[in-house]
Amino acid sequence: MREVNPNMNHQKTNVKEILNYLKEFVKNPVLKITEIPSWDWMSLIIVQITFAVVSGVLAGAIKLNLLRALSGIFLMPIVSTVSSMLLTTFFYYYFQFFENRTESYRRLFAFVTLASIPFYIFQIASEYFPPVTLIGFGFTSLLCVVGLTENFQVDRKRAYQIAVFLYLLVLATWLLNKYI
Repeated sequence: MREVNPNMNHQKTNVKEILNYLKEFVKNPVLKITEIPSWDWMSLIIVQITFAVVSGVLAGAIKLNLLRALSGIFLMPIVSTVSSMLLTTFFYYYFQFFENRTESYRRLFAFVTLASIPFYIFQIASEYFPPVTLIGFGFTSLLCVVGLTENFQVDRKRAYQIAVFLYLLVLATWLLNKYI
């Protein structure tokens, strides 16, 4: 998609800046989700893929499952990046249809990538206790509420409705994969 916000900063992102932001994000995600950085696309994709790979490999390594660790290297980055792009696209069109405005797709992708970090962290333990994935996505949903209200000025009630809808969608998908 073409970037529609000409005010976005298109400079290359410094690796040290990214690492410092992520360190602060892990310490205080609720505060840092309100300060979405304007990283370039390559940096965003690298952050997204890195979290997916580390999460997938650690989940396989903890279980001592080589196949799971390999899928963490090859499959997890593809699935998670496609999922993040779909969620970003959902938000992009949500703003166009329901908020009557256009938000930067790259800024939305940065928001989705950062809000997904708790999911990736909890995903590591999912080999031993599968429902922990839902706990991680619960935290991701709560960060979405904060991020939508603080960064994109979405009404808090509407942000909660969106988060609950997304959580129920993930819950239904998880249940279908587990029991069917």
